[in-house]
Parts: sequence; structure tokens; C-alpha cells
Amino acid sequence: MKNSYIKTLKIKNVIHLVISFLILTNSAFASNNQDKPNFLFILTDDQAYTAMGNAGNHQIKTPNLDQLAASGTKFTHVFNQGSWSPAVCAPSRAMINTGRNLYHTGMKDKSIATQARPEHPLWGETFKNAGYDTFMTGKWHVSRQALLRSFTSGKAIHEGGMTYDHYNATMVNLDEKTHQLSAPYPSKKHTSELIADAAVDYLQQKPKRNDAPFLMYVGFLAPHDARQSPQSYVDMYPGKNINLPKSYLKQNTVDQGDFWVRDEILLPIPRKEEPVKQFIGEYYAMITHMDAQIGRILDSLESSPYADNTIVVFTSDHGLAVGKHGLLGKQNQYDHSIRAPFIIAGKGIEQGKVSKGNFYLNSLFPTTAELAGIEVPATVQAKSIVPLLSEQGMSDQKSGLYDYIYGSYRHYQRMVRTDDFKLIYYPMIKQTQLFDLKNDPEELNNLAADPNYHEQLVMLQSKLIDLMKELDDPLDFNAPAQSFKKAGYAIIPWRKNDKRLN
Repeated sequence: MKNSYIKTLKIKNVIHLVISFLILTNSAFASNNQDKPNFLFILTDDQAYTAMGNAGNHQIKTPNLDQLAASGTKFTHVFNQGSWSPAVCAPSRAMINTGRNLYHTGMKDKSIATQARPEHPLWGETFKNAGYDTFMTGKWHVSRQALLRSFTSGKAIHEGGMTYDHYNATMVNLDEKTHQLSAPYPSKKHTSELIADAAVDYLQQKPKRNDAPFLMYVGFLAPHDARQSPQSYVDMYPGKNINLPKSYLKQNTVDQGDFWVRDEILLPIPRKEEPVKQFIGEYYAMITHMDAQIGRILDSLESSPYADNTIVVFTSDHGLAVGKHGLLGKQNQYDHSIRAPFIIAGKGIEQGKVSKGNFYLNSLFPTTAELAGIEVPATVQAKSIVPLLSEQGMSDQKSGLYDYIYGSYRHYQRMVRTDDFKLIYYPMIKQTQLFDLKNDPEELNNLAADPNYHEQLVMLQSKLIDLMKELDDPLDFNAPAQSFKKAGYAIIPWRKNDKRLN
């Protein structure tokens, strides 16, 4: 009996030790989770860097984005590296989610719907493997395979391109338990509202689900056309009250290649003032409506247990012309289309700071990984901007990662810029533009033929060649269409009878 009691006591002691160990381990794990920052990533579609009140645009109302900028750090010069497709958003998202450069994402036109190279760890996938709960809502536009690799759950996900109807977009959910996608269903309400609903619901339900840190990927479809928003928001921006941009032109001065891509035919060419004003007003209405939905998400975060331990990053996939240079879309290399808004706020981020940046959107992956203490995969090519977030980085007058910024659009355009000058070259028509950005920020006066700027022209031409080699740009200026096609990229123009390809 005594031996039996002692044996039972020993078993109880062992069980007690095991339970104590588990409690301590779980407590340490919970503590580690609390030390890990959460991330709320908000990505808009087609939002120009000037389309916010905090960018000095006094015509548009974006109170929530303005408050976010005031509570964090805003970078003014953040760039989309380019596109091999008329749908510029697809390559941009491929770069964001791989952290790789334009021609190294492994996602070309024909493969984007089905593939994501397994040897390239994805942003969400890397965080998920590091113990993060990864959640997706809104526009994805990379591939289903990449979606499933990246996220543990998702709601109101728009997988592909645009349906051009914000009230009837096709959505799917990603079930956390089965890791299967639901049958497609219609949004039945404005996409901005539905996506905000999903994000708010995630934040409210998260404490009941697990204590893992999270990465939320919230991809709005707005302000991409169709220009649909509630009438009350449209009424805020009557066309008669809208000022035309300083760089408004009836028609662009050069044939940039895809001049008849669908973005450009949303209004007649040459442009007329009144339709352009109305077009801008409808664009602003979508952004203000979306800003209200972003406010709902930020309010939910503020009232959650995660308010003090979450880093919010806001940006867009690229900019948009919306009447500037006689253009409407993003298939060009002017600043209004290659630059994106960028705000980062939250734990450890300087408040009320404004800096230049001079980096690409693919820096998002390594930056957030470094902030989370996650090892950045060797396949990531982009640089982290963490050094720019320090006071020392802020005090640097340039406050930028790169002295030279590269840009590319299909086989039609190549670009290189510094803080002072920009060169755009059009290989198909052998035409060059050179702009003095300090004295001509609207990029209206082409100085390429001015002998006073010959030195800057030659320097940038040389630097463009260097960057093309560095980034493995497959384009051969002597045979642009043929070399691009040989590299596996589509060269079919929107106008399929383009005789320049013959």
C-alpha cells in the first residue's frame, strides 16, 4: 500500500512538473507573441500619391489617411518598378509579395493565373511559417497557388482582375480549418464596404481564435474604375468645382505605346475639360468613400487589444494620371503614374515625419520581416527601409535608399530618374524625353534636344543601360519587340493592328 502511494505520488509530481513546464512554455510563447509586432497592411488600387489631403491636395477629403500620416511617417517618393503587362497592378503585386524585382518574380503574362515559383518564399508565407496568423481580404491578383501559400484564412477575397462593378464583384473566402476556398459569390454591396467589414470582423474575432501575432493584408479594389461610390460622396465633388491639374493636356505629346489601352479610352481623345473634371471628381469620391472604410478599420484596431503593438502600412500599387499629360491611366513613366502614396505608423515609428524614401514597393517584404525579427529569405532582392525609419535616417537630407530609380513599361518605355532629372526613352519610336524635375516638376518641358542639358542626358542614358543590366531587363533597344517576345513577355498591343510590330 505504501509503495503504491509513493508510486502514485511520483506520478502526480511528474504530471505537476509537466503541467508547470507547459504553463511556463505557453507563458513564454505568449510573451514572445506580445513582443512580436502585428501588421495591418492596406493596399489601394490606382491611387495617385497626390490623391490625399496630407499630400497638399486641398480638393480631396481623406481625414483618416491624414490622421494616419500625422501619427506616423510618410514617404513622398516611393515607386512601382514597372510592368510587363497593360494591367500594371499585377506585376506590382507580384513584386510586393515576392520582394523581388520586376523581371525576377517568375510571374509572366501567361503564367500569372496559375503559378507562383515554389523556390521564392512569399511575404505572407514567410510570416505564416514564423508563427504569424495571416489574413487576407480584398484584391489579390497574383495567383491562387500564391494565395493558399500565403494566408491561413481570408474573407471577401477578389482573386483576379477587376469586374468593373464594385457592387457586384466576385468574392471567395479561405476557410482556416480546411484551407479550401469557398464557391465564388457576389459582393452584393460596395467592395470597399465589404472589405472593411471583413477586416473589422477579423480584428473583433481574433482574441477568441488565438494569441499569435498577425499580418493582415487588406487590398481595396477602389479607386480603380468603374467610378462607383454612394451618391452622397459623388455630390461632394461636382465637376464644376474641380480644378484641372497643372499638367492637363488635351492629348499626350508622344505615342507612349498602349495609347488605346482601356484606361485611356474611358474618355474621348482629345480630352475635353468638363469630362475630365467630372472624371477627377468621381475619382475623388471613390477615395473619400474608401477613406471612410479605412477609418472603420483603424477605429476597430484602436479599440482592440492590439492597438499598441500593431504597425500599419498604407500604400497603393502605383499611381494614375487622371487627366495629366492628356492621359488617364498608369501605362506611362510620368511621376503621377509611377509613384505611390506610402505611410507607416504604429509601434516604434516616428510620428509626424515626412521623408523622401526613394525606394520601390517591393521593400515592403524585407522591411516588415526585419521589424518582426524574421529572417529575410535569401531570394528577396529588395532592400529594407528600416534604416530610413531611424532618426539618423530621417536627418539625412536625401533620406533615400537609391540615388537612381528605374522604371519600365512593357517594350514601349524605359525610365531613369534622380532627385533632379528624369529620362524617359521610347524604344519603339526612338524618342527621348528629359525633364528638369526641380524646375519642372510637372514634367512638361522636354529638354532632350537642349545642348545645355547634354551632360545630364548622356549621364542618364548611360545609367539607364547600367540599371537594365543590373535588373536583367531583357529589352534590346535595337529590337525591342522581338527581344521582349523572346524573353516570354506578350507584345500584343491593345490595337492589334499596330504596324510597328510587323
